[in-house]
Amino acid sequence: MAVQGARTYLKTHKISGKQIHFRLREEMEAQLERARKARTGRTSKTLVKEGPLRMTLVALRKGAHMTKHHVDGQLSIHVLRGRLTIWTEPGTTELSGSDVLVLGDGVEHAVTARQDCAFLITMSWHGER
Repeated sequence: MAVQGARTYLKTHKISGKQIHFRLREEMEAQLERARKARTGRTSKTLVKEGPLRMTLVALRKGAHMTKHHVDGQLSIHVLRGRLTIWTEPGTTELSGSDVLVLGDGVEHAVTARQDCAFLITMSWHGER
């Protein structure tokens, strides 16, 4: 992660200053390595936690799952590497590198990695958390 100017990345994941800059390739590689070694085959790292905004980098080893769940707010899933399947009520969506899927408020979804993959989840919660 590189930070521009006097901005800092705090342990609380809050933005100190007007901006924060991440080197996602480096963060992604580290998370993929952790996922490959993890018992569950998955890891995540919250990059930003500021008011209602959350940005989380997730890595899954091939075959790993995230069980059905929902978010009280909108979210986007931006695939950085690999392939995954997202299940929602309308059906399944196959995503691969550079694809983005946006889910509305409270949409239940589950995830399965078809290859080792990394994706960035951006969430906007209802109110402060």
